[in-house]
Order: sequence, then C-alpha cells, then structure tokens
Amino acid sequence: MLPKPEFVGYDVTHERQVWLLKVNTIQTAFAWDELHGEKFVCLCAMDARPIPREALWRFCSHLIDLGCAYFCAWGPDCERVHDIMDEQAIGDNGSAADIGCLMTTWHAKESLLEAIEFFRTCTIPDEEYAPSGCPHGLVIAIGSTEWAVTIEQCVRQLMTGA
Repeated sequence: MLPKPEFVGYDVTHERQVWLLKVNTIQTAFAWDELHGEKFVCLCAMDARPIPREALWRFCSHLIDLGCAYFCAWGPDCERVHDIMDEQAIGDNGSAADIGCLMTTWHAKESLLEAIEFFRTCTIPDEEYAPSGCPHGLVIAIGSTEWAVTIEQCVRQLMTGA
C-alpha cells in the first residue's frame, strides 16, 4: 500500500487544505486521491546531497504530474532540487512560460520554521498556470523523523492559531 499524505488542517488565509507526507526515502511512491485533479503548493524538506540526480528527476516529475503549481525546497542541497524542478517544468519547451509557469523557490539559508512560514504565507501560484488557485498544500518530510515531527507540530500550531 502506498503512503498517503495526512490532513493537518485548513489554512483560512489562502483557503487551502494542508497535508503532510512523511517518507523515509525519495524513492517511496505515494498516492494522493484527495486532489481530484486540482493544483497544489508544496514544501519539500530533505537532505538531497546523497540522492542521485535521476531519483530527484523522477520525484520532481511525479509532483508535476500530480499538479504541483508552486514548489519550495528546503534542506541541504535544496538548490539542486530546485534547479531540477525548474528543468522539469520548462522541459524542451522554453516558451512554456508564455502560458504561465510553475513557481519554484529554495530556502537554503532559512531555518525550517522560516521555510514553513514562507510556504504558508507566500506561495501564491501563477494565475495563468493555476487559474483556479491551489486549494491544497503539501508538506513532504523525507528521511528525517526530527524534521517530520517539527513540521507536523509547526503546521498544526499554525492551523489552530495557537
């Protein structure tokens, strides 16, 4: 059975359901039936240093196929993850930006909490790329139980306003 994101809460600021996916490796496939073809924003926390380019390429491709409209990368070597996502989004069609684009950011010099806050408050997708907006937000914690716990606590706290 494939792992699935769990619902964490509802962000009234962006009218967005927030989900959390915790996996041990980037190779872990996951399903997200609740999307129903809608676009989403994503924050991915991982240490990408030991991960081969091909595995990152497949991971980014899967997110795009699912409907990722805004991608934030955090953790060691997140710049490389960001660049691979950009390459995936643009592909062989450099003019794709003429019809809107998948937005990407990396957060190498920010704390995990700062990256989560950015994800929550600043991930507004390109209106042409996601004309209906992004009613879903996905935070992915890969390979670190400590990060997963921090992310879950922080996101739940932000959702409850505590």
